[in-house]
Amino acid sequence: MLAAYWYPRHGVVFSIALSLGYLATALLIFEGGAEQIVSVVARAAVYVAIGAVVSLLSFRLREQEERYRGIFDNSEAGTLIIAPDDGTRIEEVNYVGATLLGSTIRGLIREPITRFIDDPETWDEFVAKIRRDGAAYGYETTLRRIDGSAVRALVSGGRLPGGRFVLTLIDITARKNAEDALREANARLNMLGRLTRNDLMAAVFGLLSRIAEGTRQFDDPAVRQYINSLEEDARLVQRRAEITRDYQDLGLRPPEWQPLQRVIREVVSCLLLPGISVRSWVERLEIFADPKLDQVFSNLIENAFRHGKTVSQIVITYQIQEDGLSIYIEDDGVGIPEADKEKIFAYGFGTDGGLGLFLVREILAITGMTIQETGTPGEGARFVIHVPPDGYRIV
Repeated sequence: MLAAYWYPRHGVVFSIALSLGYLATALLIFEGGAEQIVSVVARAAVYVAIGAVVSLLSFRLREQEERYRGIFDNSEAGTLIIAPDDGTRIEEVNYVGATLLGSTIRGLIREPITRFIDDPETWDEFVAKIRRDGAAYGYETTLRRIDGSAVRALVSGGRLPGGRFVLTLIDITARKNAEDALREANARLNMLGRLTRNDLMAAVFGLLSRIAEGTRQFDDPAVRQYINSLEEDARLVQRRAEITRDYQDLGLRPPEWQPLQRVIREVVSCLLLPGISVRSWVERLEIFADPKLDQVFSNLIENAFRHGKTVSQIVITYQIQEDGLSIYIEDDGVGIPEADKEKIFAYGFGTDGGLGLFLVREILAITGMTIQETGTPGEGARFVIHVPPDGYRIV
């Protein structure tokens, strides 16, 4: 049994050899009839069977140990085993984890993990969740390396037998720095756009004032017609500038999970829709989208009210598909002509130079969503928003 345990690949051979030795010795020493011989042979067979079972179990145990040791040592994430004594001391750590904390494997053994935690409250909350639920995922925190430098990490953990728990650390410093830099760049671009828009609005206001003055001074019909065309162009520029004000912060804040039912309810409460009922059947559905998601549904609902003519109700539903999820916004108005189904999302489409549906598509595209119009002309408009598989969840 010992030989089978320590040398599992040759355990059966050892068992057979030792059983044959026992069998030969027993047959030479003991004198007896067939009954005693059968008993000795049976014992030898049982020894071989026990050796084979022990060898097989030992082999599988070592195979699993080598497999998980390989995963532990070669994982691209820093992995630590926390000892059960006080719940903070490092019992094992792989090379990636030691490098992330700015030390060596040997130098981290028995060190308290709390030494490297920059936010004790987050750590306490994290450990409490592991002990309560058995696992905790995706905690963003700041770690302090041995030299005092900061590392931003994504921490996950799970409970192990014997009171231990395992931690995985993923260095997201570069990603967070890139996000911060992008956010700062967007903020500066938005500030520049705001200043440019203010200058443009001031120039348009001055131009409209001069046009109004010209209208009062000139009575010639040809001149009046020319001045009116100038006023229309100036008004178009003014409307475009006013519309972009609502989207000046687009992309400034990161996307987030948003409960769709609440978003629609808040949008409808802010719109004046006399004679139109809006019914949404999207309970428990959350969408990963830009914070401007409310503007998407505000534009779609308001467009139905303004251009649907005979609209009396708007219904919003969803359906899970093989390639993601579809959200349907349907009304019972006059619908959209076949020739305009794609044009309505183009920049500046329409008589008022609006950017509503163009920016709706841009907002959705930030998180990989698409939109198209599939309604039947004369029966109503039907907008379909396609959400990728990782962009929705049912809670």
